[in-house]
Amino acid sequence: MNVSILLITHNGIGQSICDTVAAIRGTSVNKEVECLSVPAHLKPENLGYFADQIRNSIRLLNKGNGVLILTDIYGATPNNLARYFSAEDGIRVISGLNLPMLVRVLNYIDKPLLELVEIALEGGHKGIRQDL
Repeated sequence: MNVSILLITHNGIGQSICDTVAAIRGTSVNKEVECLSVPAHLKPENLGYFADQIRNSIRLLNKGNGVLILTDIYGATPNNLARYFSAEDGIRVISGLNLPMLVRVLNYIDKPLLELVEIALEGGHKGIRQDL
């Protein structure tokens, strides 16, 4: 079994990135990645609803090899909600999701969780370049 991947982003960004990865790979990523979308202007009284969604997704996804949660912006609501669960065993959270990061993660999905965290970080960093 592989590490499960959960994207928690604003306004469908995660699903858009998944759709792009699927187009690049020529195959769906629906079996490998679950996406949760959080509204950009989430009202405080709705935080519990999204926390419950994340909790339920983690429980369904975690088959014993862990869950890697990728969020869009550090310190924003999707990341803050995800970090609430990061203390749980087998859960890791990375912010700054980008297309190269997800492509790299899916290329190495058979790696253990802690190694996959490093692969995700490296893929995200190396995907950011300045053209001269």
